[in-house]
Amino acid sequence: MKGFYIRSFFYSCGEFNTSTPLEASLRGCVRLVDCFDSRASAGRGGERQAFFRRISIPFCALLFSAFILSCASVKTANVKAAEGCVSVRKDVREFRLSNGIPLYIRKNTANRKLALSVIVKGGTSYLSPESSGLEKALFDMMTRGSEKYTYDELRALAYETGFSILPQVSREGAVLSMSCIDYYFDKVLPVFADAFLHPLYDPQQYKNLMTDYSQEMQRLESDPESMLAYRMTRTVFKDHPYAASASVKPESIGNITVEAMRFLHERDTDARRIMIVAVGNYDEKKLLKKLDAAFGSIPSQSYELLIPDVPPLTVSGEPIVIGSKAASGTGYLEKVMGGPSLFDDDMLAASLAASMYSQVLFNVVREKYGACYSPSASVIPMRAGLANVFIFKASDLENVVRFEKEAQAIFASGKVIDGKNDDGSYIFSPVADRLRGYKNQYVNSFYASSVTNGGVASRLAYSLLMFGDPYAYDEKIAELFSVSADDVLRAFRKYWIAGGRWFCVVGPEDIDNIKF
Repeated sequence: MKGFYIRSFFYSCGEFNTSTPLEASLRGCVRLVDCFDSRASAGRGGERQAFFRRISIPFCALLFSAFILSCASVKTANVKAAEGCVSVRKDVREFRLSNGIPLYIRKNTANRKLALSVIVKGGTSYLSPESSGLEKALFDMMTRGSEKYTYDELRALAYETGFSILPQVSREGAVLSMSCIDYYFDKVLPVFADAFLHPLYDPQQYKNLMTDYSQEMQRLESDPESMLAYRMTRTVFKDHPYAASASVKPESIGNITVEAMRFLHERDTDARRIMIVAVGNYDEKKLLKKLDAAFGSIPSQSYELLIPDVPPLTVSGEPIVIGSKAASGTGYLEKVMGGPSLFDDDMLAASLAASMYSQVLFNVVREKYGACYSPSASVIPMRAGLANVFIFKASDLENVVRFEKEAQAIFASGKVIDGKNDDGSYIFSPVADRLRGYKNQYVNSFYASSVTNGGVASRLAYSLLMFGDPYAYDEKIAELFSVSADDVLRAFRKYWIAGGRWFCVVGPEDIDNIKF
């Protein structure tokens, strides 16, 4: 329905058909994202979701797109400002509701679109593996009707006003966001607030939601990529805090009950865990008053807040090969290794290394040998990071791993491939000569993704969830252009050459044909 967007916040790599080196590296990026899930899934539809499905921003790419918006270091200044304002940090102003909930406002007078996000910190800290996806289900139900507004009434309002509401979930927390033009803000704010505070849990909508989740679980039986993702994450995250996922899993779907959602909702509506972000041409005093009326009565509860200890991931072991008729005639391979944490000094260097290595992989594995449809490398800087090499639709199962090692040796020697001579030999360039271009590529490719008010609000929300500060994210990205070629190669050797484990899904007839 026109204007009605109750939508997934992330981009599914299952819908991202790759055929170029850049696209291949993005596929590799989105494949690792179990830290950000939107649609519940056992596989690529939910296991490997990446940032911003509507505007197509893979998570690692967003690390660089943010740079263009705020490339300078940001300094904090305490000043006297509007009533309730406690600080000014560049163009974001912080206020407090009467119950202590922080409100961050970034004023933008360039358009009439208003964006508002309610953030709940904690995420999977409050879940077990057996309740994976429960918070996602709760926030999905918020978009399917509330005590005052049925699902059909929400749809009618969306059609009339262009109002949109969307849920997002991650390991760090959950976000309910809305957008509308300023003319309708007073009309839709009560609807949005009621959705967050009083989900309806309509039996038919709950049934529809669970049907959607069940269909996603079925992908495990029919989609080789989903099988690979599920087996890999379940193995790598076993006995780790990441064993509890933000997305629904086969082992948790039976526990996604209305009763469980109600209990979690009671925990989530805790003023200690909530933050609000607003981006647009707001009157700050009026907005503060309206939001205080809507959310200022949320209490601070007394249960113990959880701050989980997330140790680094150690990935090792013999290859795991899965036979599936759905993969007959081809293969899906993934080598996974421990990667940098988001907070590590070499996170940006590793992200650039993944991009550059993807280009070398493409030139060697696909262009030289024709051994697969697309190869890629990526890194997801979670609190406990992962890095990978992904081989999509391999056709030469006996040699494809050997070809990957050939590409690895080229890049580890400090070279990238610029092209071929007439005799078919490679034309090489030093990593240092091409590094600036790769930095600019990320910045330019994803600049548009964060210039909308909704995109900026999402970036601020992510920074608040990960760092507890609206601009720490941008400040970290500001370090991008200080990364050297030596930094990139050092990160590559540290993560991609240090070990890892292969996971594969192939046709049953090819189980013994793949060579490592």
